[in-house]
Amino acid sequence: MKEMFSSERREEKRVPIESFESLVTISDGQRFFVESMTDLSTTGVGIEALQKFHADSKLTMFFPLNFRVKTEGIVRWVCKKGHMHRMGLQFMDMTTKQKKSISEFMHQFNNASVV
Repeated sequence: MKEMFSSERREEKRVPIESFESLVTISDGQRFFVESMTDLSTTGVGIEALQKFHADSKLTMFFPLNFRVKTEGIVRWVCKKGHMHRMGLQFMDMTTKQKKSISEFMHQFNNASVV
């Protein structure tokens, strides 16, 4: 079932991520965690994680396989879903190369419907 948020402020379309490439490594500067992406846009990423991060936490993200992009992000929202934590991260200070790589990665999932 698709979750609906009444305070939806996204302007960019999100692509759902549902494959083995859904893993992303995130770091708080001290530890590294491998978590699952739920969706991706050119401005941010949805993550489902065992580890809880608080809103406004700044994290470094390392994206998978041949995508191989490292970028910074800030946690914009967190909600608990069972034993997992759903989070929305907004990308920060991205280079043109990083933006291009994210767009290319999104196109790999163009068979999925946009949410």
